[in-house]
Amino acid sequence: LQLMQAMIIPAADAVWAAAGAAPKNDEEWAKVRNNALLLAEGGNLLMIGDRAKDQGEWMTAAQALTNAGTAAFQAAEAKNVEGVMMAGDEIYNACEGCHMKYPPATPPAQ
Repeated sequence: LQLMQAMIIPAADAVWAAAGAAPKNDEEWAKVRNNALLLAEGGNLLMIGDRAKDQGEWMTAAQALTNAGTAAFQAAEAKNVEGVMMAGDEIYNACEGCHMKYPPATPPAQ
């Protein structure tokens, strides 16, 4: 829950915002790229130690977040808005898929 609130939600919001309003300069693209990297690493962190709820569906969901974050990172590197949008959909699906099986203990803070 702490990783989700402190890292994953803000990073996902930044990627989704870029899909809605294309970054205008290198600084804005760097923000998207850096937040995409946070998502990819957030998925990795969810697979470490006690954070892993199980070795099955949890790992699959966390890997999906890592893959989606990596896709967003690659799209941001290429300054490809359409790629960021597609990765944003993957991020959403990874998050929702996980929440369906593993609902957060409390609603995420926005």
